[in-house]
Amino acid sequence: MEYLCPSGEGWGPLSPDRPVDFTTCFQHGALVTGLNALFLVAAAVRVRGLKGTAPLPSAIVAGSLFWVKLTLAVAALFASIAEFVAVAEQFPYVCIYTISLGLQTAAVIAAVHLHYKEQFHNCIASTPLLLFWFTTVLLSLMRLRTLVTLDFVDKQPALVISNTLFLVAALATLALECQAKPQALYELADDDSIFSDDGGRCAFLSLEERANIFSTLTFSWMTPLLEKGFRKPLEMEDTWELSQQYRPETVTAEFQRNWQRELRSGNPSLFRATMRTYGFSWALSGFYKLVKDLVAFLNPILLSRLIGFVSKYNTTEAEPIENGYFYAFGMFVVASIQTLAFQQHWSQNQHVNCLMKMSYTTAIYRKTMALSNDTRQQFNIGGIVTHMSVDTQRVADFTANFSHHLWSSPLQITLAMVLLYRTLGWTTFAGVLAMLISIPISAGLSRSMRALNKLLMGHRDQRMKIMDEVLSGIKIIKLYAWELSFVKRINEVRVRLELATIRKYGMMQAVFSFVTTLLPFVVSFSTFGLYSLADNVSHGPLTPQLVFVALTLFNMLRFPLSFGPMVVPALLESMVSSRRICDFLTSGEIDFAAIDRQPYDRDAPTTRTDDVMVSVKAGSFKWLSTDEPVLTDISIECRREELVAVIGRVGSGKSSLVSAILGDMVKCAGSVSIRGNVAYVPQQAWIMNATLRDNILFGSRYNQDFYDRVIEACALRQDIDMLPAGDMTEIGEKGITLSGGQKARVSLARAVYARADVYILDDPLAAVDAHVGKHIFTHVLGPQGMLKSRARVLVTNAVQYLNSVSRIVMLREGQIVEQDTFAQAMSKQGEIFEFIHRYIDGHVSQPGSDNSNTASDTEYCEDEPAANELDGVIAPVAVGVGRRSTKQTLGRASVGSIHSSRAPRGRRAVQDVSDMQAVDSGRTMTTEVSRQGKVDWDIYRTYVKASGLTNSLIFALALLAASISNVCANMWLKHWASSNDQTDVFGFFFATRVHTVFYYLFIYGGLGILGASMSSLQSLLLWTRCSIRASTKIHQNMLIGVLRSPMSFFDVTPQGRILNRFSSDLQRCDEMLPRSVSSMVNTMINVVSAIAVIGFSTPMMLVLMLPLAFVYRYLQQRYLFSSRELRRLDSTTRSPIFAHFQESIGGVSTIRAYSQQPRFIYENENRLEKNMRAYFTYLSLNRWLSLRLETLGNLVMLGTTLLAVVSLQYLGFGDAGLVGLAVTYALDFTSSLNWSVRSYTEVENSMIQLERVVEYAELKPEAPDVIEDRRPEDAWPEQGLIEFNDYSTRYREGLDLVLKGLSFRVLPRQKVGIVGRTGAGKSSLTLALFRIIEAADGQILIDGEDIAKYGLFDVRSKLSIIPQDPVLFAGTVRENLDPFNKYSDQDVWRALEHAHLADVIRAKDERLEFMVAQSGENFSTGQRQLICLARALLKHAKVLVLDEATAAIDNETDAIIQESIRNEFKDCTVLTIAHRLNTIIDSDMILVVDGGRLAEYDTPQNLLDNENSLFAKLVEEARTTDTQ
Repeated sequence: MEYLCPSGEGWGPLSPDRPVDFTTCFQHGALVTGLNALFLVAAAVRVRGLKGTAPLPSAIVAGSLFWVKLTLAVAALFASIAEFVAVAEQFPYVCIYTISLGLQTAAVIAAVHLHYKEQFHNCIASTPLLLFWFTTVLLSLMRLRTLVTLDFVDKQPALVISNTLFLVAALATLALECQAKPQALYELADDDSIFSDDGGRCAFLSLEERANIFSTLTFSWMTPLLEKGFRKPLEMEDTWELSQQYRPETVTAEFQRNWQRELRSGNPSLFRATMRTYGFSWALSGFYKLVKDLVAFLNPILLSRLIGFVSKYNTTEAEPIENGYFYAFGMFVVASIQTLAFQQHWSQNQHVNCLMKMSYTTAIYRKTMALSNDTRQQFNIGGIVTHMSVDTQRVADFTANFSHHLWSSPLQITLAMVLLYRTLGWTTFAGVLAMLISIPISAGLSRSMRALNKLLMGHRDQRMKIMDEVLSGIKIIKLYAWELSFVKRINEVRVRLELATIRKYGMMQAVFSFVTTLLPFVVSFSTFGLYSLADNVSHGPLTPQLVFVALTLFNMLRFPLSFGPMVVPALLESMVSSRRICDFLTSGEIDFAAIDRQPYDRDAPTTRTDDVMVSVKAGSFKWLSTDEPVLTDISIECRREELVAVIGRVGSGKSSLVSAILGDMVKCAGSVSIRGNVAYVPQQAWIMNATLRDNILFGSRYNQDFYDRVIEACALRQDIDMLPAGDMTEIGEKGITLSGGQKARVSLARAVYARADVYILDDPLAAVDAHVGKHIFTHVLGPQGMLKSRARVLVTNAVQYLNSVSRIVMLREGQIVEQDTFAQAMSKQGEIFEFIHRYIDGHVSQPGSDNSNTASDTEYCEDEPAANELDGVIAPVAVGVGRRSTKQTLGRASVGSIHSSRAPRGRRAVQDVSDMQAVDSGRTMTTEVSRQGKVDWDIYRTYVKASGLTNSLIFALALLAASISNVCANMWLKHWASSNDQTDVFGFFFATRVHTVFYYLFIYGGLGILGASMSSLQSLLLWTRCSIRASTKIHQNMLIGVLRSPMSFFDVTPQGRILNRFSSDLQRCDEMLPRSVSSMVNTMINVVSAIAVIGFSTPMMLVLMLPLAFVYRYLQQRYLFSSRELRRLDSTTRSPIFAHFQESIGGVSTIRAYSQQPRFIYENENRLEKNMRAYFTYLSLNRWLSLRLETLGNLVMLGTTLLAVVSLQYLGFGDAGLVGLAVTYALDFTSSLNWSVRSYTEVENSMIQLERVVEYAELKPEAPDVIEDRRPEDAWPEQGLIEFNDYSTRYREGLDLVLKGLSFRVLPRQKVGIVGRTGAGKSSLTLALFRIIEAADGQILIDGEDIAKYGLFDVRSKLSIIPQDPVLFAGTVRENLDPFNKYSDQDVWRALEHAHLADVIRAKDERLEFMVAQSGENFSTGQRQLICLARALLKHAKVLVLDEATAAIDNETDAIIQESIRNEFKDCTVLTIAHRLNTIIDSDMILVVDGGRLAEYDTPQNLLDNENSLFAKLVEEARTTDTQ
């Protein structure tokens, strides 16, 4: 091999003659030859790979830039040839020089060819070419330096010139290759004509995918977005589409394949499925982590060499000055590699984290769509949400962030211990022992803090449970004037439990802070003290070289030792969460095979009108697998055009039969089959938070003609006309803006529009008025309705329609007791006959008429002919109409494509402008607007003021004292070490006299303890004084602000949004805000301390830091502006994921019945993708910032080390101690600089949460609760005289009047019935009386006093109401009746007696202290209504309002309430809003409201005598529907 190397230096690798240089043979033989040979192989592979790709449009990619780049590459080729020729002339035989340059020339030829291929076939810059040219430039620089050093400029100038030209050409080619392809290449997707060309594929690449390798490593592809974010607030449109590998459908499909594989194995493991899916990315992250850890330990070695170099420079053992520069640049290169590896490690971590969360979230959502009833009992909604949020987060966080520390921490500890032992010998173990002792102390404190945190979460859940109840029943609370009672209850939990626990947590945090701050000092104190006292020989005296290298290693050891013990608990928690998720994903699913679902083609020639569409044979069903069957021996059929009615008393099993047919129950025996698709109308209508039209379409395509027919048939036209944007009005959470009847009709319209083959209808007529029910039966359900050609199973108690059904099925105690046609049932006079006639006995009659109708008088409701189709409903169906007319009548729904919304950005369909405008105008629920721009300084002032100015000042002083103590301790340590080395250039700052070791230890120990004590004091002040005081005030102000808001605020604000302010936003203010403020101030002071120490040791660095400060400011501003908006976007896009999930759980039966699971799964993925777009962008932004800030820190370190070497070379002196101190601070400066921006950003983000809280604290309030100088008499109102004088009102500003010019008078003790059609304004009148809505004009007088002049509490507390929906709150029975504890127990029992509820309460062991469950779930609906009656009886106000109080209860409870009202409120004025006219037919006066105006006001008899009166018509409609 020697003949190949003509150089006398040999193969090296290091040159014996030139400092810090390789031998020429090593450069050419190993580096140049190796690089070019590797590139030739890579180029061949790459060219072969490009052959299979279609060419890009040459008109775009073959621009001038490409030809310049190709020309430069050719120039580099000629320069390489020239260099080869120059070397060949000097060495005219085969040697390593000619071989390497020959390979270089061949590699450049391959590069030219690859440039051409890449330009026309690849959308992004070529990675092989970029790496080739980059390494070629570096090697050419190295060779040029060697040539210059060997004086080849004079000896062989041609070689130097050719090498220089090659270097310049390679560098220019590299620069041009780094440029992105023309932007037009990425915009082709906007032009449909280009799609035939495969070049359009480039347009689908995300910005990250378009980036070249250098841009990817440095995250430079983020820079344009940050510039945009600096110029204007970022919006969702500014984020880019996720690359295909990160899209939910891709991620989910891969994970689902692996999970299904696990399920088939019989022993499913979530871990194995996860590793199969993300194992490569996880391993790649681990590789980056390994590189970072290994490279990190090179810096202490280089630091030791540098300090040794400085200390020996002016001695006989001095090293060449080049070595000093090598150490300085070496530390910078090592730190840069560490930075790049660490950022890529974190980038991979975050990608794995996000992808795992997407996979788990979607898997949980999919599972929820198929849960069985047993599983629903085992996993409640809250538990499933916890799996989706907490457990998923915990497993993903551990796998991505913590798992690598299982191997990384032992590796770091081992390497650090080896280096420490080599530095200080056995005394190292003193510091290690101190660290080991601190581990159980820290672990014990962590366990205590974790236990307190768990307790805190329990208290927070308790508060949120009350808050949820308050918001759910806010209307009732306002009507009863109970706000102060609930404020007291909430504050009791908040202050006595929650904040008290936070205070304890703060005290533990202070102790923990003392331990963690004292630990580094104890480690260095014990190690250096023991070394000075017991050794001081094995490695020489305690010099700066020993001290600062050991300090650096101790700092590196601190993290794995403190963080390592946390990994094991995190692993255990992750395993628990993983098991919980796995248990859920492997839990029982509904047995879809239990129902035989068969396809059905209505238009096939083999189908007939008597085809059996629904068949249950000898079926037995139960809700849970461990229960007894609730339905036994069920056999029922429904043919293609039949209407089968299912009747029975309450609890007989009607709704269970519906669930059994739909497959929601466990089938024990028998068979169930359904032919065709199904539409389902549940008893409790499930309404989505969407527009009314979307609720009706439910995924089907919009057909305006048919849609209008459905609207008319379901009696929704008038309701839609009343909505602000018609059917494009958003109807809010759970249909909050619709009445019960309207929700039922929307649910029915959804079913009709689906054009299904089978209709399962669970009592859809129960919630609608009689005349509306008749219209719906006639035009939808009955023999002439739109569904006449469909199979219908109708659960109903509306017996007036039974003569129009095909067959009646009677259930009792879960069994079919009779099944006949109407005529057969009447002739048999069996159970069906008895049921019908028991209902007839309660029909409506006129005053004084005979109520004892007999069967012979019965006239059942006959179906009216349907209106003509031209009138907008449906054409009459003639006898003998065949299949063709049937098809025209209803047809089949066309399902909209679920993938339409995920088209490329440039090709998405644009919705009709009028529709979009309608959506905007009809948005009932306000959109949560995220504020843009910098958080206002007033928010900061608010927090400081809430914390207390004195507290804040003491906190700042303690923080400053702690920082000064730490700096002084390190300066003193430097002085101690330098005194042993006698190199203390600045020794005049301290006494020059040599002292004993104890002297140095005593002062060092005092400074360390002072610093730890001050740090603990500032933590104690922060958590026990500042944050507690601020949290108390912030919560109190927001709570009062929300509860004092008018009802219009709650009408337009989703409950989840308000709860979010009281939960996550407030939690951030309680915990994250104090922590982030503390972190920000600490890191800022650390940065200032580092700058001060570096400036003190190397004054010239202050000059160099000025431009770095401008760069820092540039980076900070770009990051802050964009980060703030991206965090807001992340927050506003995350909430809809959970809102949609909870909404889906509530309607899972409906979704499954319609077979809409794929659409809802897609919608879930769509929302996930939207959130991930914001979140991925935010994560990439963090990497962008971290890399640049760490690079700034590395530059500071480079400047510090270089200036130390320069001062030695040109000034001839240097203090090794100061160099060690400065470099130690410079190494720490990198992380401090990084965290300074992060913590400041974290404070800003936390201030955003405070801003949101303050926003709710400053909501526009209602009128005052009490006006002290205008309070009514205690006995007011004495008579109960009510007067409306030209009264008008609206629900909120900008809406139309709902009451218009009402004027009437209610005399004392009169009983007035208020009637009117849906939307007439009946309930608005009640709200006006209680001042829930305020007057727009006119006034309301009670006993001659204008109620507007009094406070709201004084008005509402003097009136009584029994609401339509009986609302109970969690707490005792007594608290539900008398929250202010104003009445004695005797009064309470008396009220319960009169409400016929005393026996029920006495049967409870706790009696009045019996705990009412949330929403009163442990009481029946009737009992809840009786408790509301007891409230009114207890207050016994002179004015009582019944707001359709008996609309949703059975006749027995209705009779009790009516009797109690007649007996107990005979001396009171009673206003009754009627749903059943028989409840108000005996009133003194009837008030008829129509369109918000007073239509009629007279006695019932007078109004009935007038056949043209509205009241008479309403009674007639009711009689026509309900009587026989």
